Amino acid sequence: MKSFQATGVKKRYGGAIALHGVDLAFEGPMVCGLVGANGSGKSTFARICSGETSSDEGSLSIDGKHTVIRSPGDAKRHGIVHVHQHLSLIPELSVWENISLGNETHSFGPFPNNRIAKDKARLLLDELDLADLAIEEKVYSLTSEKKQMVEIAKALLQAPRLLILDEPTASLGYAHVEKLFKKVMDLKKEGVSVIFISHRLWEIVRLCDLVYAFSNGKGAGVVDFQTQARDENLIVPLVTGHAREENAASGSRNRPASEETTLELQAASHDLDVCGVSLKVEKGEILGIGGLADQGQEELVLMMSGMLPRTQGRILLEGKEVRLRHPREAVRKGIFLVPGDRQKDGLFMNLDIFENVIYPRFPMAAAGFFLDVKSLFRMTEGLTKKLGVNPPNPRNVVSNLSGGNQQKVVFAKWLQFTPKLLLLNDPAKGIDIQAKDALYLLVRELADAGTSVVLYASAVEELRANCDRVVIMFEGRIVDEIKGEQITDESILTSSLTKGVCND
Repeated sequence: MKSFQATGVKKRYGGAIALHGVDLAFEGPMVCGLVGANGSGKSTFARICSGETSSDEGSLSIDGKHTVIRSPGDAKRHGIVHVHQHLSLIPELSVWENISLGNETHSFGPFPNNRIAKDKARLLLDELDLADLAIEEKVYSLTSEKKQMVEIAKALLQAPRLLILDEPTASLGYAHVEKLFKKVMDLKKEGVSVIFISHRLWEIVRLCDLVYAFSNGKGAGVVDFQTQARDENLIVPLVTGHAREENAASGSRNRPASEETTLELQAASHDLDVCGVSLKVEKGEILGIGGLADQGQEELVLMMSGMLPRTQGRILLEGKEVRLRHPREAVRKGIFLVPGDRQKDGLFMNLDIFENVIYPRFPMAAAGFFLDVKSLFRMTEGLTKKLGVNPPNPRNVVSNLSGGNQQKVVFAKWLQFTPKLLLLNDPAKGIDIQAKDALYLLVRELADAGTSVVLYASAVEELRANCDRVVIMFEGRIVDEIKGEQITDESILTSSLTKGVCND
């Protein structure tokens, strides 16, 4: 695509203004980044460009010509393809069927040519360096990483001239991020422009030529890396309105050593995903779990939470063996999970904030059958204000909240109690800088107050910035441990890439 321009784009949802006359323009082929807090208007703008939402005012131009896009079909005819943060795959269909769905090749009349579809699917997966992914495999059996890559392959089949990627790396580990970046650069060489939306500033700085910042539905500024230094400090003030405080959610905690052990695993296993793991989590410690993607980190966290069964070994809580056959048993014992997929596992999307917050009280043995609704509502109001949920009305349905605010509601569910152990499964995935800093500040406050925390994060910098100790997993086993000042991005990545080989 030679050029793309949006002028004065406005969008209102009822009384809320999502976009206040946004202007954006670039000459292609180019990778144009969009950054901003959750709810700042990035995704709304992307949906308007792809025809999924109509603007109330404003215009679009492609290659210098005024363009009207009223539907995804219009966008597709103009070569605009949108990859959403929330996937559109059908779990019961195979990889190749999902990739070809809606873009079938017909050789004879209305009947699709499956052989050609399979060949195209294999070629696209090869281009994404996923030759080991079986095209006949059902999507429901894939990891979240591979599902995301299949979604991207599905978009590439449509031969886009402008590819919109909305948080495509939120569920990807480092290796798959590298594969995606390589493909984006290849597309650029082929004349394809890309709009890349991400909350990970290092990705924006590394990949994008031009960056547009959004704030409260308005354009907040532009950074042109073709003429300016590739420095994320140029972006942060545009997004937050002020320079980022380096100590907001990073740096060593100088936590004194504790003689109290909250959780201990003794040769604990779950099938082949977690193999004989032994570790201790001290009171008030933030223990990070790192390693390459799909090495058993999530399964380990889920086993601690009772969502996956322990098939061997022992789990001790405060020195006493516990059998966690169900998440409700973990909740009753003070073990709380913030899941990786907040919409699937953490929230009832069709219920309001208040209903989501009080739900965990029902498994509590001491809660009784009747709940004091008025006092619980006041408590929920206090939690939403403390966590900065926006808007703070407990009667707001959570599906109407941004991703960062939804994650704050997940945290609010557990803050009404006193957690002994807080399990975090990639808690900052897909949320903005300010929400991420706020959540990790809260985690550190909980740890300082005595809560033990186990954190799995796909972003290495989150482990480095927040953990007292990081263990590295490879093929379901712990193969290394990094402590204190030794925890750096380089040490985590080096250990992830080398320790598994050394211990194989």
